[in-house]
Amino acid sequence: MHEAAQAFARALAEERRAAMQADFDGLLRVQEEKRVCLSQLRAAGIDTEAHRELSEAARQNIALIRHLFSCVKGYLGADAEPGYTARGEVAPASGNHVRGRL
Repeated sequence: MHEAAQAFARALAEERRAAMQADFDGLLRVQEEKRVCLSQLRAAGIDTEAHRELSEAARQNIALIRHLFSCVKGYLGADAEPGYTARGEVAPASGNHVRGRL
């Protein structure tokens, strides 16, 4: 794997670790690193297999971060309904919303 791809993979691993530990400061820190890595990847080019692997890891991180966000919103009482599915896609509105707290 190209050096730029390896750097991006490390940034994705750090992002995943931060999301798993609900380390919001860590999540914010890794975003700039990812932006730098992405510009390096674009400049260097990347093979199809590495692109597929990195894209899948990024999608999994997005799903995890969305789930974390939904959990935090639920904890704060902002939204009782999950906003995303387990695959990280926007959940369809059920129409049977029960709002309130016990």
